[in-house]
Amino acid sequence: MNLKYIFILFLCIFFCFPKRLSNKQKKAINIAISLNNKYINYFYTALYSLLENSHNNTIYNIYVQTGSTFNENYKEMIKKFETIYFNCFIYFLDMKDDFLRAKKGVMDVSTYYRLKLPILCPNINRIIFIDSDTIVLKDLTELYTLNFENNYILGRLDALSDELDSLGIKINNYINGGVLLMDLHNLRKYNYVDKFQEYINLHNNVKYLNHHDQTLMNYVCHDKIGILKPKFHMWPFGNKSEILRLNDRFRIKYNITEFIRDYYNPFIVHFPGNAKITLKITKYLKKWKEYTELALNLTNKFK
Repeated sequence: MNLKYIFILFLCIFFCFPKRLSNKQKKAINIAISLNNKYINYFYTALYSLLENSHNNTIYNIYVQTGSTFNENYKEMIKKFETIYFNCFIYFLDMKDDFLRAKKGVMDVSTYYRLKLPILCPNINRIIFIDSDTIVLKDLTELYTLNFENNYILGRLDALSDELDSLGIKINNYINGGVLLMDLHNLRKYNYVDKFQEYINLHNNVKYLNHHDQTLMNYVCHDKIGILKPKFHMWPFGNKSEILRLNDRFRIKYNITEFIRDYYNPFIVHFPGNAKITLKITKYLKKWKEYTELALNLTNKFK
């Protein structure tokens, strides 16, 4: 072949094909998920959707919080995701028997695990926490790189602001704990873990822990909470009327046009409580079931 054509071919290959990024060029995002044996299939769905929708230049460091009774076979299955997705590293944080004495009602003790992330991850300055009953539809770089603006935790509004009124705290920015961006550096300086542990010791009953770890988080950090846009933590609403009704219950209102727009283009969809078994077949419930089937097919190959 003529040298001229060889040179042209070389230039085409060099400029037209994407270059493989080095690890230094890739963006590392820290993710935390708390888990118990009952929610393992939900976790597979969340993990599968997270990795399937990640960008090529994003690395996910995934910290899985488990208790002393967590099945070791499940850990082996989870680690096998690293053999399929080369942009993830999975670590387990053993919670042992932490929070067994905390009042939890029908909730599992694992719901409290996220509270200890500041001391469990001493070398990490920020982390995204997501519940295991979620699906992730986009790469999370935009969420991870948000400015805290002097806040320590960012979350989406919830309609339970009056929960803390009886404790003498008037809070308008009460947030849901299902998706959080946490400033671990400042939470450590704030002695966050000591403060919520003190609260548990003083008020360890259902009245004062009505919404468990969420109550603690909003109580301890009530003046250091920022608000996430709905797109980062969406619920599977059946229609626009449900969005309007929920927004009316917030003390601080979202811009309803933005709320509805975000509903059709979310980053994370959360299926709390009865949303997992609801009879309303919304677009996101269908998507969740689709990801569940794909995730379980993948994990079955691991066996």
